[in-house]
Amino acid sequence: MTDGLESDPRVLWSEDVLRYRDTDANGHVNNAVFAAFCESGRVQFFATHLTPLLTRDTFFVIARFVIDYRAELHYPGRVRTATWLARAGRTSLGFRHRILTGDVVAGEAESVCVLLAKDTRRPVPLGAAGEAAARLVVGEGA
Repeated sequence: MTDGLESDPRVLWSEDVLRYRDTDANGHVNNAVFAAFCESGRVQFFATHLTPLLTRDTFFVIARFVIDYRAELHYPGRVRTATWLARAGRTSLGFRHRILTGDVVAGEAESVCVLLAKDTRRPVPLGAAGEAAARLVVGEGA
């Protein structure tokens, strides 16, 4: 269930292989691994679209992360994670993530990342990265 995300060039898709070590005592992929799938998507999104526009004295941190688990994942297997911007603010970016195994939605997540100054560790305006991010925001229909 990609709801048009597959054809939207603003959506970044990452793929991960499920490993035996990802499983827990219940025989399914551990909940923390879902967070790692989303992290892979965010890191790739930043590297592809935003990091080149940042000044050397700033960096992003994650300020919020929420996951809704929709289906179990089991080893062996593969997942694809869609990552897109849902909001671009003055100092922060709101991401959405959808984790799929085949056509089954295994999880959905939201995350917020804030741009900080290295010296003060305080939020700073996104600047050029914010202008680029505003063009990448995908509407609520996704």
